[in-house]
Amino acid sequence: MSEYPPAPGDRKGHQGPDAPLPEASLDLALMDAVSDAFQAAFLIYDRNDELIFASRSVTTFLPLPLEHFHRGNRLRHLLGAAYDLGLRAGEPDTALSRDEWLTRQIATNWKERYEAQVSEDGKRWTRFSKRRLPSGYGFCIMTDISEQKRREEQWRADVERVQITEEILDNLGHPVFVQDRNLQLVAVNKVFCSALSIGADNALGADLRRVFDAELAARLQAVSRDVLESGLTASITQSMRLYGDPPRPILVHVQRVGKPGRYFVVASLGEVGAIGTVPVVAIPSAAEPSPPAPSARPIRPDRSLAGRKALIVSGDRRFEAAALDILELLGLDSCCVRGEDELQAFLDAARSVRVTIDLAIVDTHADPRCLQVLQAAEVDYASIAENDVAAELAFIVLERLADLRRRPEPVDDWEISTDHDLAAPEVPEPHSPAPQPVSSLVLVAEDNEINQIVFSQILEGLGYSYQICDHGEEVVRLWAELNPAVILMDVTLPGINGFEAARRIREAAGDQAEGTPIIGVLAQAFDRDREACYASGMNDVILKPLSPDVVEQALMRLVPQVARATTG
Repeated sequence: MSEYPPAPGDRKGHQGPDAPLPEASLDLALMDAVSDAFQAAFLIYDRNDELIFASRSVTTFLPLPLEHFHRGNRLRHLLGAAYDLGLRAGEPDTALSRDEWLTRQIATNWKERYEAQVSEDGKRWTRFSKRRLPSGYGFCIMTDISEQKRREEQWRADVERVQITEEILDNLGHPVFVQDRNLQLVAVNKVFCSALSIGADNALGADLRRVFDAELAARLQAVSRDVLESGLTASITQSMRLYGDPPRPILVHVQRVGKPGRYFVVASLGEVGAIGTVPVVAIPSAAEPSPPAPSARPIRPDRSLAGRKALIVSGDRRFEAAALDILELLGLDSCCVRGEDELQAFLDAARSVRVTIDLAIVDTHADPRCLQVLQAAEVDYASIAENDVAAELAFIVLERLADLRRRPEPVDDWEISTDHDLAAPEVPEPHSPAPQPVSSLVLVAEDNEINQIVFSQILEGLGYSYQICDHGEEVVRLWAELNPAVILMDVTLPGINGFEAARRIREAAGDQAEGTPIIGVLAQAFDRDREACYASGMNDVILKPLSPDVVEQALMRLVPQVARATTG
């Protein structure tokens, strides 16, 4: 005697479906509505493995002709059609014969519970949930879980990136902190926690006011907000107390990383560096006169900077006057411009008479487009607020210019008129052609955000000026516009890869005997990749993960004159 009740449609001596009994009839419209509501496909079969119901969406998961899903069709015939179509994903033993595979599948349909997640192409994922009821009825629910799988993969990738980022930050030798678009701290490295005597748990999720005093935090937040909105990097010098030592000038370098909608602000703290024996004191403004301290000595002109030229960019008369006084005391020739158009005209005139601007001092309240003009003209600049001019400007100038060798005095005065009606002054012909100054710019081609941070921290620490781009076409364009001293080329760039970018640069350079050195940056030490680098015209190869020593040695090999000038 069978342990199951008769299935609907069974007749004695006959196997197969018949008209369903009234008490066992299924409301097909209701079942389809449930299937649509759960965004799933249903198959229901009786104890003889004959189909009772198949929802309309079943062909989305099993793209078979509709006759295979008719009521009364055997489940084995349906699975056989799926096998013939190649729908066998998830089966570990691909060497199974057709009958062996069908036997295994029928066995899974007779388990009380069975779950499987399979993919045909590695992109679309389907969950099969099978149940067998005590009455002998069975059903299979098919659900598309591709989006869930993508979220899981994204989550795992995000976790891995966070771990890599934390490891990179913790291995840097100077304090670094990262803020999100709300200027909340989202990452700090171990050196930062040690320097500020604060735990990472206490710093993360807060703003800078929890870490620094209110006045310093307000200044840093203002700079971070400007960088976040404009995308332009900024360097300022602030007096800070680190490692419990007395306050001293600290150089803060701030830059924006990420993509639109997911920008972050990365700031690093570094020592201002040796400033020689020049004693520096704060110079009070005219509006707030105060006598100097008895032990303080005024700033003395630094003769090593004589002949250097500085440009002040500000529309504020007080900023202009204070900056001019300090630059004059330091021995620099300086003048002022007050807007984007005046700055562009001045730089064009300076270029026409072969005058080089060594440093631009930019008011933080100046038009941000002025910074873009300076970057396009490859003029080094430093942004500073009016309140910091008296105390910090001398440090910044000495840091940027003190290590540079004194240039010969110019033949004529360097005053420049921006009036277009005035002809440019005649320049005496030199007895012998002067060599072109060697560019010190390092062009970095890297699309990975984490590696961009690593490159910037290494080059900043080594004292190089640099520019980062993240696309193959862009590196070719910037090479032509900026004439960099050297290119660090990641080979896996979007658009055209690093190999093709190097080839285009070499083709554009033509027959030049000495082209721009290109250093390939590889993630794996495969011989075929090294050979491809050299075949595309690259001069050297370095491997990730990067370190300051590896980058510095490569630059010393290819551009020793730039490396020596940078390191002094």
